[in-house]
Amino acid sequence: MGMNTFSFIAELAGSKLRGPDGVFSGRLLADSRLVRKGDAFVAFRGENTDGHTFIPDAIARGASLIICEEDRDIPSPVASVKVSDTYKALPAMAEKRLSRHGKKLHVIAITGSVGKTTTRDYLVRCLKTSMKVHSAEHSYNTLIGCSMTILALPEESEVLVLEMGTNHPGEIGEMVRFFPPTISVITEVAPAHLEGFGSVEGVLEAKMEIAGSSALQSFFFNGDNPLLVRAASRLPAGIAGFSAGTGECDYRILAPVFSIEKGIPELSFSLEIPGGDILAVQSGAFGKHAAYPMAFAIGISTRLGVPGEKAAAALKGTHSLEGRGLIRTLNSGACLIDDSYNANPASMSAVLRAAGEMETRRTYAVVGEMLELGERGDDFHRDLLPLLRSFDTVWLVGKTWERIAPFDGQAGPRLVLWSDSLQKLGDCLGKELGKGDAIVIKGSHGNRLDRLVDILCREGSS
Repeated sequence: MGMNTFSFIAELAGSKLRGPDGVFSGRLLADSRLVRKGDAFVAFRGENTDGHTFIPDAIARGASLIICEEDRDIPSPVASVKVSDTYKALPAMAEKRLSRHGKKLHVIAITGSVGKTTTRDYLVRCLKTSMKVHSAEHSYNTLIGCSMTILALPEESEVLVLEMGTNHPGEIGEMVRFFPPTISVITEVAPAHLEGFGSVEGVLEAKMEIAGSSALQSFFFNGDNPLLVRAASRLPAGIAGFSAGTGECDYRILAPVFSIEKGIPELSFSLEIPGGDILAVQSGAFGKHAAYPMAFAIGISTRLGVPGEKAAAALKGTHSLEGRGLIRTLNSGACLIDDSYNANPASMSAVLRAAGEMETRRTYAVVGEMLELGERGDDFHRDLLPLLRSFDTVWLVGKTWERIAPFDGQAGPRLVLWSDSLQKLGDCLGKELGKGDAIVIKGSHGNRLDRLVDILCREGSS
């Protein structure tokens, strides 16, 4: 029985297939707007939205299989699998699917306060040069997201790459129990989601749940973080630990250089790997901090047998991801750095430092809030003020900035508190920006600064 047949999915669910048997595309989606012909659609009940109401839309867009709690609005020619609770059913189904995989499978799980998705993207690029790899198309980093990724796992896959996020203790541990990784990665531990964790030590403890896998063989971590170095030293015997960073690490980043010429970014560095070999790495990613996910990607790939030179070469054409440092050239000739997806003190500092060091005619920034930082949130925002001195003008968006103003003794840039609409800010920036200028946009997702990026790019960019 094929593992992407409707009947196999029904078997995993312990349910009966309704409608004709067939084969789905390999994609499972919970957003009907993303459905294409042959996809499987999963209907979840949320607090505010019931996915079952979107079943007709999913079918109209070409869904061939529906996984749901009610079979309403499903015409007889469309296959469906009914379960009592989709939230509970999917992880159990994915766990069974993983156990039924015929080939030897390396399961890689990635977490960290910054760089999870970028590390996953670069790692997949490196591994695909030599192996058959499966990974989520999107940032599916929850128990349900990982479940949907695994249920789409092709039979020929040799490597499965999962991303695991968390905002409260026990979340990663639950994912690891369902889907035990053989290789775990912590890209960094920094202040993030402190409302749920209380402290950086709480963040560390939650992230280290990824090392609790019963199948774990190798553990990769940021060797420049003393907290992670100490945590890695306490791993059980038999688990190989590998550090990546600029210090005395197993995978050592040497002499990173970042520049932008005519709107085209270039990051280059050398990577010393175990055994003493040194690899030349070159890419179109934004900022020196992008060397870390590349070091992890090459390090893990070489552990799985990919030649180092081959892995490094796979990164040559890469760039930063949308919302995570992607660079665009606006019609005005200005350079836009889109880092609007999310923010915490570590990622905000890295991006502002990289943008502030750029050699441009004028350098601007739109800085949103860093959310979910708990009672020390205001202090973390004040700590950023020295980094803003490198910019000509900075527009500050969000209630936190309004709360900590005025900015006593902060000489340097023009700091503008912006409380009007993003549309008006976009109109203002559109008139201000010109050829040779650069602007970085960075903030937590709750600020929705991605909408500002869309406004600035609406008239065209490259």
